[in-house]
Parts: sequence; structure tokens; C-alpha cells
Amino acid sequence: MARLTTTERQILEKLFQMGDGYLLNFSDRTFGEFFRDDVGIDIFDPKYNYRSGSKANRMRGFWQAASDSQVGESVNQLLNYIDAHIAIGRLRNEDFPAALIARGHAIAARLTGSVDRGKSPLHEVATHGQAAPHPEGRPAPNAEALARLRAAILSMHSLTPQMRGFAFERFLNDLFDVFGLAPRGSFRLVGEQIDGSFQLGHDVYLVEAKWENHKTGQSDLLSFSGKVEGKAQWSRGILISYAGFTEDGLEAFGRGKSTRIICMDGLDLHSVLNQGLTLSEVVNRKMRRAGETNQAFVSVRELFPSNAF
Repeated sequence: MARLTTTERQILEKLFQMGDGYLLNFSDRTFGEFFRDDVGIDIFDPKYNYRSGSKANRMRGFWQAASDSQVGESVNQLLNYIDAHIAIGRLRNEDFPAALIARGHAIAARLTGSVDRGKSPLHEVATHGQAAPHPEGRPAPNAEALARLRAAILSMHSLTPQMRGFAFERFLNDLFDVFGLAPRGSFRLVGEQIDGSFQLGHDVYLVEAKWENHKTGQSDLLSFSGKVEGKAQWSRGILISYAGFTEDGLEAFGRGKSTRIICMDGLDLHSVLNQGLTLSEVVNRKMRRAGETNQAFVSVRELFPSNAF
């Protein structure tokens, strides 16, 4: 029997939408296929039968009969399922708050032995997945939250381009949330699409996200810069291109008028997730360098040479 506390059971029931006998958007067929293919369990084995035998009750029966590691693995796989189905529009992002997702990951980590069993997973994520304050005054994410983000960005490499685009936007929203930057998801204005925004101090940053096979060039830089310039004076912009930027595009863009945007690439994101930097200090240092040099993109490796790989 898995050692789930009463509170952990309540969290998982909420996370997996186990009301009225259902479980997420599974049919009986897809429920069985998921557990067989992704978890390696026959969920319709009689030993998991519980009360009415509905999908939700079979999950409860599974929690009673299975080991800690089996239940922990099932939670991990269901979290991956949620992320993928949000990306393709089959589940709604707003039904899965970041704090609830983080608690699910913490429960799975405890059951699979990834964290100290003497620590409560609710203690680990009691502040929206964040831990002790960073020296600059902002809360720094704990190891569990960073591990979840690292796993999410790695999983996107296997997605189709369309799915990857949606998943990348959701990843960035989670990233901003974990670092306490009050994100807002994508929104559409007349004639243009903004992928999101966050707030740092008194400044609002508009976000454009790109995960494409080619590097971002001058035309995209100019287009996003124009969107930012059309907003309030205190608005700034951050263009995040996972593939990076062309040298010619950056040089040509920097020769134009002064910029109110900064840029990040995939290596910058990995530096944030792996080297103990906070997103706010990265953004602030990039913005200061842009103010001094009018360079929209300067890599984290150059800005923080002592943290370079």
C-alpha cells in the first residue's frame, strides 16, 4: 500500500479531476491503454477493483494495492499527460494551477525516493514551489521546482512543432510564476498576438516566444520591437528564441533606434535552470547592458562569467 497521507490523496484527487467517477479526460479504453503503455500496469486487474469500479475508484484501489514507487511513477506519467493535453488543447490550462502541479510533482518525488522522505512535500512547495529567499530579496525556487522545469523543457524536444509552440508558452508562464514574476498568459490585441507578460518591479515586460528550427533574424526583432513601442512607456519586451539569433540580424537591429527589448536564447534558459541564477537578476543585468550598449542580446554566459559552464 502506498504511503499517501490524507492531504496528499486530496491533492491528487483534485489534480486528476476524480469527481463523479471520472479521471481527467480518459475513456475506459484510453485509461487502460495509458496505464499499460506508460505505467506498465494493468489497471483493470481485479486487485485494483474498488467500490463501483469506476476510473476514479480504480485509481483509489491502485493507491491501496500498489507500492510507493508504482504510485509515484503513475503520478509522474499523469503529470506528463496533463502537460501534453494542455499543449494540444484537450485540457484547459486554467484548470491546473502551477501550485497544484508543483504539489503533484513533490508527491511523486517523495514516493519515488527523489527527495528526503523526512520532509513533507507540502512543506517543499508551500510557497508556490519556492524556497528560501534569494540574497537579492526575491524567493528562489527550490530544487523540486527547478527539476520540474528542466524536465519540461527537455520533454518538448520530442513534440511536433505545433505542440512544442504551445508547450513552450506554457513552460515560460510556469517559469515566470516559479520566479515570482506575476505572469499573464497569451492574449490577443487588435491585429497582433502577445505570447504573455510578466512584471518586474514597476516594469511590465511583454513576451514573445519562439521555438523554431532556425535562428531569429532582424525582421522578427523589428516586428516585436514595434509591438512594444506601441504600448505604454513603462512597457518593455523580452523576445525568447530557443534557437537563438542570427549575428547579422542582431547587428542590423542594434544599428537602428534605441531598443526597449532584450533577448534570451535556449542556453540562457538552461543557465537559469542549472546555475543558481534567478530570472529577475538575469533580466535586470540584460536590461542594464542593453541600456549601456543598445545590444538587445548579450548571453548569460557573458553577463555572468563566473557561472559559465
